[in-house]
Amino acid sequence: MKRFIKSSTLAEMTALNIYEWLPLSFRDRFFYGDAYINWLSLLKDADEWDRKKLDLYQFEQTKKILVHAKENTPFYREFFSDIGFSPTKMQSLSDMKTLPYLKRETVRDRALSFLDEHISPASLVKANTSGSSGIPLTLYRSREAIAAYLAFRLHILSRIGYTPKAREVMFWPMIELGKRRNLPFARFGNKLAFSIRHLTGDWLLKFYKMTQKFDAEYIFAYPSVLSIISSYIKRNSLPSIKKVKAVVTFGESLFEWQKEQIEEVFGRTFSFYSMGERAVVGGECEYTSAIHMHPAYGFVEFVDSIQGYKEIVATGLTNDIMPLVRYKTGDVVTEYSQHCSQCGRSHTIVSKVVGRTQDFLIDKNREIIPMLMTWVKTFPHVLQFQFYQEEPGRAYLQILKDKGYKDSDTSYIKLKLDEMLGLMKQGITIDIVFVDEIQLMSSGKVQMVNQKLDIRDYLMA
Repeated sequence: MKRFIKSSTLAEMTALNIYEWLPLSFRDRFFYGDAYINWLSLLKDADEWDRKKLDLYQFEQTKKILVHAKENTPFYREFFSDIGFSPTKMQSLSDMKTLPYLKRETVRDRALSFLDEHISPASLVKANTSGSSGIPLTLYRSREAIAAYLAFRLHILSRIGYTPKAREVMFWPMIELGKRRNLPFARFGNKLAFSIRHLTGDWLLKFYKMTQKFDAEYIFAYPSVLSIISSYIKRNSLPSIKKVKAVVTFGESLFEWQKEQIEEVFGRTFSFYSMGERAVVGGECEYTSAIHMHPAYGFVEFVDSIQGYKEIVATGLTNDIMPLVRYKTGDVVTEYSQHCSQCGRSHTIVSKVVGRTQDFLIDKNREIIPMLMTWVKTFPHVLQFQFYQEEPGRAYLQILKDKGYKDSDTSYIKLKLDEMLGLMKQGITIDIVFVDEIQLMSSGKVQMVNQKLDIRDYLMA
């Protein structure tokens, strides 16, 4: 505990520490390029734009993305030709309504055809995601697209006073340094990262003490992770950690009971919303807990789902090497508006995004295994999957196979599950079963975890 980490990968740790202490002006331009600096400048100005100027910007950027998509990507060249759509003839955003929606399955099955054919996939950053839907995707991002996302993220977080130099605690799915995998924690510069794979036993108390000693200004974690920690602190009558300026939640829906529980221990929560597809991004404002979808990042529409829900449909405006047009995100809302009366921004406002569900399992000791979503990336030859649990200590991984699935894939998946669970694999048995279909939620979404146990029964156990 006297030292946060002792790593054999000295060069990597040294590089991370140097990076954290570099002057921001140099660091931003050197690592993220001019695109990052330009985005930050535009976003500062855009906060003052009225709805008319924002609509004009969205139209110009949407048209630009669509023209680029037709000229440079095989999928959209064929698609627009088949339906007789010409992006150059667009007169307004309402013309978008003539385009069919883009489904996640289409992106999964034809990922490479969405890429700019003039750019080699090897030169791009490849990312795998399963999102909250259980449908695995392979996505590609350019350096410029990554810079854009980081600029928007920083701009949104600046509403709570956050800067890159802030002291922050982060909870990551896995911590790796060089050849060392599954580390419980790592410290570099003003960042302290904990592994959510070690949220058991004595490690919870160690994380608590380290957070207190580190004197963090901000904490970043999934709501389910923060619920576990908050419950542990309350259950053991430990002092609250209210010196932090804000706790930033992401990746899951933040339920009201969680918000109350977390704020009782840590103080203010701030929800940040994004997705692996990078088609939309948003966050709370300075005064309300409603999510403000940033209009410069993506063009957002809402379409009828079922039982009063509206599904978010997004056209990303920052990743032209793999454009997603009218993409059905699978996330749903019940209410939305086009203006925030508290902060004055003319953004699309949603009170709550539903669908980033509580992806947790319960082990045989009644302890919580949190948020599997980011651990499970892409299983081979799997069309869709879902975890199912109705008793502590045992769960089922339901798999919808594609035609190329082999017995060796099952062995690989079992190996990856053991690797993902780490120390927590001792407390749970996960059996693989093959199914003909995956059950939908009432909202029309597919949960990654069909959990029949109530997390609240275990948080305070």
